[in-house]
Amino acid sequence: MRGAHGIAAEIGHFNAVPDGRPCGCGRQGCWEQYASGNALVREARRLAAERRPEAGTLLALGDGTPEGVEGGHVTAAAHAGDPVAIDAFGIVGTWLGRGLADLTAIVDPEAFIIGGGVSEAGDLLLSAAQRTLTEKVDTGTKRPIPKMLLAQLGNDAGIVGAADLVRYSD
Repeated sequence: MRGAHGIAAEIGHFNAVPDGRPCGCGRQGCWEQYASGNALVREARRLAAERRPEAGTLLALGDGTPEGVEGGHVTAAAHAGDPVAIDAFGIVGTWLGRGLADLTAIVDPEAFIIGGGVSEAGDLLLSAAQRTLTEKVDTGTKRPIPKMLLAQLGNDAGIVGAADLVRYSD
């Protein structure tokens, strides 16, 4: 979908939280502020600051401070069993599932393809997202729950898609 001005389908910018976190687009409460790689780092840093004793692995992977935690650290710490990192994925996955449930009501997809750097975490992210999506989709309409698949191109999906748009544009 391109839209009348070529900027349609910016789904990360639908309003998930009225008057929520400021977004780079100039609005507040955009979904991507709660369900993205940046959101994962923000949640992990917040939780690590609140629960330092539990966040030993996560903090050790950074510079010992919550501010030193980066995306790859959160994934590595979660794989190592760090409860704070696992909880950060649960929070972001829940937000992802909420937004996907809303999109399901609007566009009725067969599947969602999840890409970007945070998608490399696989089930750490997708398990909470799938659980929330399943809970939130209106099953009273006999609507099937969409599949959730990881983009085969991972973090390169966006650049490949942009190149395709240029290649096939009129």
